[in-house]
Amino acid sequence: MQQYTLGRALQPGDTLGIVAPSAPLDEKRFQAGMAYLHSLGFRTKCGQSVQERWGYLAGSDDVRARDINGFFADSSIDGILCMRGGYGAARLLPLLDYDAIARHPKLFIGFSDITALHTALLQRSGLATIHGAMLTGLGGKATRYTYEQFAAGLANPAMTGPVRLPRGHHLETLVEGDAEGNLAGGNMMLISSLIGTPYELDGQGQILFLEEIGEEAYAIDRMLCQFEQSGLIDRIAGLALGEFTRCHPVKPAAGEWTVREVIEQYVRRWGKPAIWGLPYGHGRHNGWLPLGRPAHLIAGKEKARLVLG
Repeated sequence: MQQYTLGRALQPGDTLGIVAPSAPLDEKRFQAGMAYLHSLGFRTKCGQSVQERWGYLAGSDDVRARDINGFFADSSIDGILCMRGGYGAARLLPLLDYDAIARHPKLFIGFSDITALHTALLQRSGLATIHGAMLTGLGGKATRYTYEQFAAGLANPAMTGPVRLPRGHHLETLVEGDAEGNLAGGNMMLISSLIGTPYELDGQGQILFLEEIGEEAYAIDRMLCQFEQSGLIDRIAGLALGEFTRCHPVKPAAGEWTVREVIEQYVRRWGKPAIWGLPYGHGRHNGWLPLGRPAHLIAGKEKARLVLG
């Protein structure tokens, strides 16, 4: 199993660099998110992109990429937190200095559109990154579980052991079996959009984590079909499915399929061990998930688990 480098644990007094690789500032949530980080005892330093707007992006591609490259190289920055998702991260992939980033590994945290950066940094820089809450989410209506996971993850980035679930939450087995491999993946749309590019997810021997928001069942079907036909599914060891927030229909009209039914059709055909219900993504809860780190997926008949290594 290939080894990837995870940034060091952080402690109060360390500095988190805030970057905006995608959409521009949401001032109210930004200020609330900053107040939360400061309440944990962390210092913060914002990149130029945080205060810029260029159409639907947080500044030009050069500005946003320069922030990421610069913060990895800056010895005064101890970890990097993305401000928010939206769109735009994939535009930065040709502009990043992957060799320099590899020489200065740090925690890099985000999700959703940030999936493009997670994938590229994993494969080009050998960097394990964190699929987790972002600044504006921490400044919104995050749950106690989300806040606890974020704070615990900063102090213990690998979060080894069985994935901790919110109260009343449980995992389900879709396809029985065991799988071991490094975690990879994130948002389905972003993984799909990278296929056929130099940055597409390799997935070899990995446990593929997937989540999505606001997509119809047929669109989920289309992405799963693309994963299958591109060869990605042949290469992975197993599937760990997270939140599918506002993905419709949940209660279909006669003859229609739900999103879960579509997913079950594919994963059963693939025959790879698969579990459902991880508290990661765009749902009410959003835990801390280290991508690029070893994991053991246990899809038992009676119980499903994901154990981080």
